Amino acid sequence: MPRKLENWIDGYTEYTAETESAAIFHKWTAMSVIAAALRKKVYFNLGRIRVYPNLYVVLVAEPGVVRKTQAITYGRRIMSKVDSIITSADAVTMQALIQDLEASAQAEHMPDGSVMTHNSLTVISREFETFLGKKTENTAMLTLLTDLFDCEELPWKYRTKNSGSNILSAVYLNLLAATTPESLASSLPAVAIGGGLTTRIVFVFGSGKNKKVPIPEAPPEILELALIQDLEVISRICGVYEFSPQARANWIDWYMQYEEISPERLCQDRLFDGWYSRKPMIIIKLAQILTAAISSSLQVEWHSFLEAERLLLDVEKTMGKTFCAVGKSDISSDVAEVSSIIAKYGRIDEQHLLQLVWRDIDSEKFQNVIETAIKTGSVVREVFGTRTAYTKGKYTL
Repeated sequence: MPRKLENWIDGYTEYTAETESAAIFHKWTAMSVIAAALRKKVYFNLGRIRVYPNLYVVLVAEPGVVRKTQAITYGRRIMSKVDSIITSADAVTMQALIQDLEASAQAEHMPDGSVMTHNSLTVISREFETFLGKKTENTAMLTLLTDLFDCEELPWKYRTKNSGSNILSAVYLNLLAATTPESLASSLPAVAIGGGLTTRIVFVFGSGKNKKVPIPEAPPEILELALIQDLEVISRICGVYEFSPQARANWIDWYMQYEEISPERLCQDRLFDGWYSRKPMIIIKLAQILTAAISSSLQVEWHSFLEAERLLLDVEKTMGKTFCAVGKSDISSDVAEVSSIIAKYGRIDEQHLLQLVWRDIDSEKFQNVIETAIKTGSVVREVFGTRTAYTKGKYTL
C-alpha cells in the first residue's frame, strides 16, 4: 500500500499544529507512536548487539501549563485506529502489566519465512506517578521497567505467587507518560535518580504552551486518515535495520569522538551522567523511527542519525529541570516550588510569596528555603527599606 505522507512525523506535526500543547511534546509523542507501531518485528544490527526501537518517553511540565496529557491523547487517538498496536491501561499494578504483556502475544511472518511470536506492548500513562506507585513500595515496578527496556532476544521469565514460572517469548515494551517535577519526586526514591530506570527515559520538559487556542477545531479528516493509513503501513515493516555504507563510517567517527562526561554537553547535572552513557543507543533507536517515518527501507542513512542527535539536543537543553524537586534534602521540593513561583511572577514581594506557600512552608522553614534558593543563583533578594522582594536569578532549577 503506497503512503499518503512524505514524512509521518511532519504530518503529525501539522495534525497537532492548532493545539495548545508544547510543540516538543507533539514531536516526541509522534516518535513514541511510531515506536509503538514498529514493535519487536524490527531491530538495528549493531554488530553483536540488537537495538530495538522502543522508547521510554516521559513528558514533564508544571500542572495545567503545557497541556502534556492532551498531547498524549492525540497520539493515543491515532494509535487506537491501528489494530496491531496494543496498549496497556493508564494505571496498572506490576502484576497487571505482566498479564497485559502476556495477552499482547502476536504471531508475525518474518521475511525469511519463519513465524515469530512476540509480546509487544505500549504503556500509555497520563499520570506516571500513579503508574509507578508510591516510592516506598515501587522498587519491584522500577526494576521490572528497567529489566524490560532492552527487549532482550531471549524469552523473558517471571514467577508468580500461585502458578510458578511463566515465559514470554519476545518482550517489547514501549512507554509514553506524563508527570510533573513534584509528582516525580513523590514516586522516585532519591537513590533511584541517576541510575537504573532514569538512565533509560527521555525526559521531555515543556515550559510553555504552543499557542492559545480558544476553540480547538478538528483537523482535516483527510489528514487524520492519511496518518492512520501510513501508520498501518509502518506497522507492517519487518526485518533488520542496517547502516548505509556512509552512515557506518560516519557513526564510527562520531562514536569515537563522543564523550559521556564532557564540559560541553548541554545538561551538566550529574544526575544525568548515566543517561549520557546511553545516549548513543537512544540515537540508534531514534534513527530507526525517523527512517520508518519516511519509508519502509531497512537501510538507515546518516541524515537520520543527525536528526536523532538534534532531537535529543533539544531535550537536553531543559531536561535538568526534571529532577528539580528530587533530592535527599528535606527541602529540595520546597526550594524548587519557591523558585518556580518567583520565576513565574518575575518579581514578587516576600509577603505575597508567603501567602502563596504558607500551607506547606511555615515562616521558619521559609528562611532556610529562600536562603538555599538564593545561594543556587535561581533567586535574587531585593530590599527596599522595610520591604523585601525576590526576582528570578541567572540560573534556573
